[in-house]
Amino acid sequence: MVATMSVFADFAEQIGGEYIEVSSIVPVGGDPHTYEPTPSDAVRLAEADVVLDNGLGLSPWFEPLRTNVTGRTVTLTDGIADEVRRTAGKLDPHMWMVPEYVARGYVTAIEEALAEAVPELRGEFAANAEAFRAELTELDAEISNAIATIPPAHRKIVTSHDAYSYFADWYGLQVVGTISGVSTEEEPSARALGDLIDRVRAEQVPAVFFETTINPALAERVARDAGVALADPLYGDSVGPPGSGASDYTSMMRANVRAIVTALGGSQ
Repeated sequence: MVATMSVFADFAEQIGGEYIEVSSIVPVGGDPHTYEPTPSDAVRLAEADVVLDNGLGLSPWFEPLRTNVTGRTVTLTDGIADEVRRTAGKLDPHMWMVPEYVARGYVTAIEEALAEAVPELRGEFAANAEAFRAELTELDAEISNAIATIPPAHRKIVTSHDAYSYFADWYGLQVVGTISGVSTEEEPSARALGDLIDRVRAEQVPAVFFETTINPALAERVARDAGVALADPLYGDSVGPPGSGASDYTSMMRANVRAIVTALGGSQ
């Protein structure tokens, strides 16, 4: 099995367990929006029984490679299409940032794909999927409780790119602005950055966040010019490397919540 990025590879590992081998095309720490595929990626896709792709335009580089896929391609967001939102007219692909969407959409899609590929292990995959859903339910409650400790006036975030709108809506945060849009390919103009700095000041946003897959230079500039803190980095488009404390989905989400709660004045 091949996933387009590391977060989805982790989902597959949680459900497939010891019975599957899964790898990610975009390496840990890579940006799935701007990744440039190699010839070996085409070979990996051709050899995979199942390919996991987010859909919603997350990885435009994957579209030309679809012709190399000889197995089944699974679009992980198909089952939660009713929840998809648009930002500035563009589909927002970052649905995995809400554990409930992961449980209903991503986990179900992967469980069904594995059961179809290896029907004799259907029961094992179902048990693993249910255990993962239970963990996601616990994670959702944990995040809600942590965000609730942030003073209401401080529940405002500014991030490097628009990857946290689903998360913010679900947990009661306000996205005051982002440096780029739903794709990191979008470069902000000097005027757009100036307007964002003004909004940070006017809204009294406590801190600016950047992501582990993105150069922090622009976030540092916004924070400096607005006179606010630069928060600890967030994970979004990749899990963290081994030893980071964020090397799988649940731990990366917990790391994000610690960073957000600390920066916005909540309590752990």
